[in-house]
Amino acid sequence: MKHGITVELTIQNVLAWLIHTFKSLKFENPELNSELILSNVLNLKRTELHLSSQNKISEIDFEIINRILRRRIDHEPFQYIFGKTDFFGYPILVDRNVLVPRSETELLVEKIINENSEVRTILEIGTGSGAIAIALAKNLLQAKIDATDISEKALQIARKNALKNKVEINFINSDLFKNVSGKYDLIVSNPPYISKTEYEKLPFEIRDFEPKKALIAEENGLFFYKKILAKVKDYLTKNGKIYFEIGFDQAERIKEIALINGFTNIEVCKDFNGFDRIMRM
Repeated sequence: MKHGITVELTIQNVLAWLIHTFKSLKFENPELNSELILSNVLNLKRTELHLSSQNKISEIDFEIINRILRRRIDHEPFQYIFGKTDFFGYPILVDRNVLVPRSETELLVEKIINENSEVRTILEIGTGSGAIAIALAKNLLQAKIDATDISEKALQIARKNALKNKVEINFINSDLFKNVSGKYDLIVSNPPYISKTEYEKLPFEIRDFEPKKALIAEENGLFFYKKILAKVKDYLTKNGKIYFEIGFDQAERIKEIALINGFTNIEVCKDFNGFDRIMRM
């Protein structure tokens, strides 16, 4: 496939070439990387690749595979390469203006849904791709949802995702509560919470491609929790709740901030790896 060697462009041969390429570059999961490229370009399930191993790949598709391979070699996340991902079972469009939604965040959504079947009004602060708001809208059908973001480019993606998933969400371009009015039964936020020191240690895939402003927070990652908790009571109904996604080592410090701001009934939940990840108050 290079250096003048002619090999028949079958799924089997191209898959073997991709795997060899990723292995030679010491990529983790070379088989998975290779299968994801082929299955997306050929519109096949990964299991179908092996059942169709002798099928021919066109020159046009092979060029597309090559282009994707070059981007993947640079450690660009597949979600940005393909422009899409799944979150809580729903299709979500993504580009480099929004974070790739994480599986840990699905736990936050699941907890909110399980605990708030009667909730009427929801505000999400920092919606990004709109993934959280969309999953809540799909499952809490009676709720009116507002979702804010400081980035208009992120909101453009969020609006497309709401349309794609056939849900109504009121998106607001706002720096935290600046353009928000009224009170809500539930406020949720997965704000930037990575410290500058931690940011430098992140994998290439995150550090070099995902929007820095959506990851980093001043004051050792606590800036947005402080800002939100200082004002959030003005926007909560009498028995309103707030849910946060938090950094794995931030629970005690955020608890202290919450106590200073008059919150006493605080619950912390762990993620799949046993790290503190969700806070409710």
